[in-house]
Amino acid sequence: MGVGDADHCRVLVGGIGLPWRRDLDLGRVLVGDLAGRQWPDGIVVEDLSYSAHRIMHTLQELEPLRLILVAATVREGGVAGTIRRYRPDEGPVDPDDLIARLGESVGGVIDLDHTLIVNRHFGTLPKDTVVIEVVTGDDAFGVGYSDEVDAALPRVAELVRQEVQRE
Repeated sequence: MGVGDADHCRVLVGGIGLPWRRDLDLGRVLVGDLAGRQWPDGIVVEDLSYSAHRIMHTLQELEPLRLILVAATVREGGVAGTIRRYRPDEGPVDPDDLIARLGESVGGVIDLDHTLIVNRHFGTLPKDTVVIEVVTGDDAFGVGYSDEVDAALPRVAELVRQEVQRE
């Protein structure tokens, strides 16, 4: 389990990342850094770099009132280093899309969109869920970030802090 009081999880800060995939590892590495900071009671900082259905079980166990997901993603036409803060869609999930994403998740795929769709379908995303997403500049095999994503890190950490403090 991550850092914080898992017996009383008011806010879960979860990072999703892919080790050894440069910018795509942002969520995992960032929550590792954030875990070393002092947080108020009820804040749990957790590496959620695992499949969507396993994240579902973590959400069922912790029952957070608020979820903040942090990840870097490949977005077609997106500008590297662009930060998006948004609330996930609450509409119905396409059944074929759900089945495909569940199959990939069971096969070990770690992906922000899979996490959002699977957990939205099963009702495990808290009503107050916010995603902080950074568009990748380099998702090749390796460590470290592209210059664009590296430059975005302080702002991403600040957005997480703002979301944690929001009432």
